[in-house]
Amino acid sequence: MATQVELKKHVVTILDALPEETLAEVARFLDYLQYRLAQQPSETAFPASQQTPYKPVALGGVWAGVTITDQDIAEVRREMWSSFGERDL
Repeated sequence: MATQVELKKHVVTILDALPEETLAEVARFLDYLQYRLAQQPSETAFPASQQTPYKPVALGGVWAGVTITDQDIAEVRREMWSSFGERDL
């Protein structure tokens, strides 16, 4: 396998051999590669053992004073799943 220096020399050799009109296309492709790499989460930011970072968020008392019972949860579940699987034919 070629080293990084060898690969860079190879790329420069190819660039030097290309017609001038194609250099703009190569530049656009390189811009795209940079963009794509910037969109990917880096392995150093999130190790494989931790798939997604956990960052707790303070909701500032949004649920303060609200009590949710088992009955409330059961009612919402019935409502949510009541028409599951039904289709208008």
